[in-house]
Parts: sequence; C-alpha cells; structure tokens
Amino acid sequence: MRDAGARSRLHRALGAAAALGTVALTTPAHAAPLADPVDLGLEASIVSAPTPYVEPGDPLSAMVTVSNTTGAPVDDATVAMRVTRDPLEDREALAEFLGGGEAALVTVGTAPLGVTTTTAPASGSDGTEEVTRLGDGVSTTVSVTAREGRLPFAEDSWAAHGVTLELRVGDQVTTLLTGAVTWADADVPELTLSTLATASGLSARVRAVATASSIDGVTLAIDGTALSALGTSTFDLSDRDVMRLPAQDPDLVSLAHAENTSLLDYSLARSEQAATGGFTDLPWLGIVGEADRPTLRLAADAGATALLVTDGLDAATSGVTAATLPSRGDGARLTLLTPDATLSGYAVADGEVDPGAVGAAVAAGALTAAETDAPVLVWTGDDWTPSASDATDALAGLLESPFVSTVGVAELVEADEGRTTRAPALVGEDDDLGQTAITGLTTRLADLMDLSVVADDPDDVLDPGGAAVLSPLTRSLRGDEVARELRLADSATSIDATLGALHVAAGSDINFIADKGALPVTVVNDLDVDATVVVDMTSFSANLQIRDSPTVTVPARSSITVPVEVSAVSTANVQARTVLRNTDGASIAAPVSMSVRVRADWGTAVTAVFTVGLIVMLVLGVIRTVRRGRKDTRTARTDGGGKG
Repeated sequence: MRDAGARSRLHRALGAAAALGTVALTTPAHAAPLADPVDLGLEASIVSAPTPYVEPGDPLSAMVTVSNTTGAPVDDATVAMRVTRDPLEDREALAEFLGGGEAALVTVGTAPLGVTTTTAPASGSDGTEEVTRLGDGVSTTVSVTAREGRLPFAEDSWAAHGVTLELRVGDQVTTLLTGAVTWADADVPELTLSTLATASGLSARVRAVATASSIDGVTLAIDGTALSALGTSTFDLSDRDVMRLPAQDPDLVSLAHAENTSLLDYSLARSEQAATGGFTDLPWLGIVGEADRPTLRLAADAGATALLVTDGLDAATSGVTAATLPSRGDGARLTLLTPDATLSGYAVADGEVDPGAVGAAVAAGALTAAETDAPVLVWTGDDWTPSASDATDALAGLLESPFVSTVGVAELVEADEGRTTRAPALVGEDDDLGQTAITGLTTRLADLMDLSVVADDPDDVLDPGGAAVLSPLTRSLRGDEVARELRLADSATSIDATLGALHVAAGSDINFIADKGALPVTVVNDLDVDATVVVDMTSFSANLQIRDSPTVTVPARSSITVPVEVSAVSTANVQARTVLRNTDGASIAAPVSMSVRVRADWGTAVTAVFTVGLIVMLVLGVIRTVRRGRKDTRTARTDGGGKG
C-alpha cells in the first residue's frame, strides 16, 4: 500500500483534471419571470469529475460550470450528485452501469445555480417567494459535495459504486456525467500492474505516444527508426523502462509461414542501428495478433524477449504465460504477454471526451484486483494517439492508485512463474502476405544492399529503400488484402526507381579503327548521392580484348563518359556488354550491350598509304626543285651572253 501522502497527491491530481464536455438542456421557465412559459436551453461543462478514490474523511465532490445563454432567466436549477445504493459487484456490473443500465441511486449532494431572489407572487397568491435564479447571459461554477451521512458506503469495507452528476430544472433531468467512485475503508486487494505503450507507425503518432507515456510505471516499446527520424534529442529515454520494436513492426506470422528470416533480421538490425543512446542492448518485443508454433520459433530464434499476443490464445491465458518450443527439443520457452482488454480500455479512455474516465479506470482496477492475484498487463493499443494533456488522466490515475503496484514489462517477463500454454500448430494463413511477395521483397532488399555500397555512406541509399521494402510487411496491414496490394505496388515502384537510378546509357554501334584505343561508356547517376562504380566491359570475341575496368565516381544527379581501354586483334564485328559493379564486385545495374565494328588492319593500311603518299610527295618535291634549279641556270647564261 502507498502512504497517506501518495493518496493525497492522487486526490489532488485527479481532482484537478479538467474535462470540457458541453451538454445542451432544454428546460421550462419558471412562471414568475415570464407571462408564458417558454423553452430555455442551458449549457453545462464538467470542471472536475467526482473524486475517484475516497477514504473515510475525504470529501466526495465535483465542480460544474453552467451557462444561461437563452435570453431569459431560469429559476431553481440545481446540480445533483447521486451514488448507487449498492456496490458494483464486478467489472461486468461496472460496464452495465456506465452504459446506462438501471440502478438504484441515492442523492448525496446538491448545489443550486444562481443567486437567491425574492419574486412577486404568482397570480392569485399572497406574499412573496424566494427562488434561486440564473440570469440570462450568466455563467456560474458550483461545487457539489456529498453530505456527511448521505453516502451509502459500508464501514470497514471497500467497494466500487456508480456515481452520476445531474442537471435539474423543475421535473426535467439531464445526466451530465456517469462514472464511478472507489470507497476504501478497508484494504483494496493489491493489483500488480504492468503497462505497455507501443510507439510505431507515423512519426506524429510515435511522438505523441512517446511523450504521453512518460509516466512512472509505463514501459515504452518503440521502433528505433521512428525515434531516429524524430531526432534522439526529442526524448530523454535514459530514466525510462524501454524495449525495442523491429523496424516498422513487421508481420511476424507471415514471415514465419514463409520461413523467411532475412527480412526480420534486417528489420531488427535497422531498428537497433537507427537510433543512438543504448538501443543496441535493449531487449526486443514482437507483436502478433495470434501466435502459432512457427511464429514462436521465428521470434525465439531471432532473440525476442517476449511476444505480445494482442488477440490472446484463449480466455485463460491473459497476463503472462510461456509457450514451449517443441521443435527445439531442449525445453526452450518463449514468454507470451496477453493484455487485459477490459482494463486496457478503461486505462486509455480520453478524459477530454469522458469526464468520468479516471473514476471508471480506478474502479475497474479495484474490481480487477479482486478477481485475480496474477500480474495484469495493460496495453495502450495500436490506435492510441493521445493529443491532449488530459488524454492520459485515466492511465495516470490508475497507476497512482494506492492499491496498484507497478512493474516493468521486462521485469514481468523475468519474473515469469511458469504458467504455460500451448500454441496452435498454425493460424491465419489466409491473412498472410504470400510467399511470392515476400520472396520479391527479399530479392529487392539484397539488390539495395549491393547498390548501397556505391555511396560513401551506404545508409543514404539503404535507409529509404529499406523502409520501402518493409512497408508492405507492416503488421497493421495483416488481413487487409486491398491495402497490402496497394502498398506492394507502391513499394515496387519506389525500389525499382532506386535500383534503376544508376545505369549505363544505351549506346549506338561503334567503329574502332586502331590496334589500341578506348571505347566511350556513358554512366548516368540519378541518385541523390555520389556513386563510385566499376565499369566492367566484356567482349564476346577474341578479336577485341578489354584492357581495363576503370573505377570512377559519378557525381549525384549527373553523368560522365568513361573511356575503357581496349585492343583490336583482327577485323571483325564484335558484341560487347557493359555492367556496372560496386567495389565489392557485385552487379548493380542491368547490363547494356553494344556492337563494335573492329577494323584492326585498316589502321595499318591507312598508315602505309599515308606513308607512301608522303614519300611520293617528297620525291616529286625534290624533282621539281631540281628542275627549277636547272631552268634558272640556263636562263642566267643566255642573259649574260647578250650583254657581252
């Protein structure tokens, strides 16, 4: 049990919880202010709900704000608090009462609305009368407290009672709140409670769950990739009980039925490496709707601490159980965690929507404690996305209840007392993502890993591509064939675009007229990162020999032409194929073929002709020069004889 100080803090915290729910009420006007009765509307909102946990000497009280915006005063309106005459025996009775079931109620306190006013007598009456009047346009907040001696609570006992707040005008009554209060004039049975909040999916939800679940006694299971996307500085997880989810919460049942371990291994590695701050050593938790033997084996072999089985194995296995792994032959067991769906529903109720959520959660916890001695697991669920400050009031109120003893999920697993269950041989094959689709995703993942080697930081390529691979495997899509097919198509389109971003441009036929030289190859890089590749050309004829496989770095979003050194042996038409490889030698792009017209002897012939031509031109030049010299000599002699 917790001390009186803890109980006092609980009372203050829960009493201060605000829940704004507007209720419209139509009431008849008092006869005095108006000549003819007309319908008037009042608006009411709960400022604080009835105290959820009451011990002897504690007040049972609530606060309500009522506004009159009708254009006329309203007389003798009151807020009344009523409590069930008899205790609620179990959780079924609590649910029935909260759902509007009939019950004998005792009025334990009232509060008038407005101010006391003396009115003129009605026609035919003598004297005056006093009424409590809520004027037009007036808003008032009243506190209604149970009067001493009116509460139907038994001494030396504890009990859960239903409680209501009603707005009354004349003979018209509107219920503003239906909730519960737990009376403790004796020890309430202790409830060992473990609470798990799972944060995966969209980053907005992950942020909301991680923030709202920062409550003493709540274990957070979070996808490391989502945490990395939000920034590790966003949350301080150092003082919290944290477990790790595989990246993107994959459908373990489908993977187990397909006997595929590589995608789970990648999901676990991705979650572990994506976030910093000690994620490496965190235990990992798997989540499944139903668990069968192949799924247990897959999770156990991958090192799961436990499996959260959201739909349960059977009615008797809620809480903490363990399933044996008969195929191991060594008596190995895997812990299964099955949440209490009823108590979980009360714990995650939104105080903004339901002002009585805290009292209902505390009462449900007390009634649960009376039904079991075993630890109970509360799970916030896949859809819990708290968006307001009072969205966690019910959960906090339950955890702070004096009869609740909290334990972390990992500690709960370690303290497994040996309850065992037998998992079915096989479940839900019709809801699986099929073998063909899983094989395709596995192949694409392997191709992405090879491609990522071209980048200085492989994660620049692998992170977005890997997310696309895991996307169709998300557990939330299990059984939704249409959604999965759409996700598969989007994934394939995205991954194939990445895999095709680095390629050799299709070339035309090339004439190679030399003994040695280079063939040009254009490498295109449409990735967002620089890519280092090996240009590997293969000749399918001995007439053309490849002398080099150059390694080049192609800038992001650009292309370059790479010369590949070759030698020609003899004249022929040769087929060559070019493949891009990473530095590990793996092919990373589709091969591109080209036709090379090799004319090895043409180069020699052309050289010979050119040489002979040069020689002929040289000889002709010499002859011409000699002839010109002789002609000049003869001319000079003739001229000289004439002068003599």
